[in-house]
Amino acid sequence: MMKNNELVNPPEKKRRVPLYPGFPELARSDVSIYPSYTKLSLAYLVVCRHRYHWAKVAQHKQFMQELHSFERLQPNALDGVRVHREFSQGILSHKIPPRRYIQKLSIDPLNSRQRMRVEEIVSRGVKFG
Repeated sequence: MMKNNELVNPPEKKRRVPLYPGFPELARSDVSIYPSYTKLSLAYLVVCRHRYHWAKVAQHKQFMQELHSFERLQPNALDGVRVHREFSQGILSHKIPPRRYIQKLSIDPLNSRQRMRVEEIVSRGVKFG
């Protein structure tokens, strides 16, 4: 069934909206909007930046492997921790806070003589008998 309005007013043709308004040359059929990537190459600055980054990553990985192997050679765990702290203090400073900062956070309950005695006991394994 047709409505009365359709008989009187035939349906209007839809107006065609340009695909690329302001750029009629892109609407031609022989023009591609995708550029050719056959001659694509990165700028030398970008290549150097990638090389530098991956060299830094490889160097850091090698350093960490050597540090962990050297830590495992220590006779006890505390010596391994000390080795890690000593070797990585300047290199991994963004991961390990400086000693002064740690001392500000936690006040040492021992005085200097007591601290020296504790360090001696821990490092040498002093016998109490």
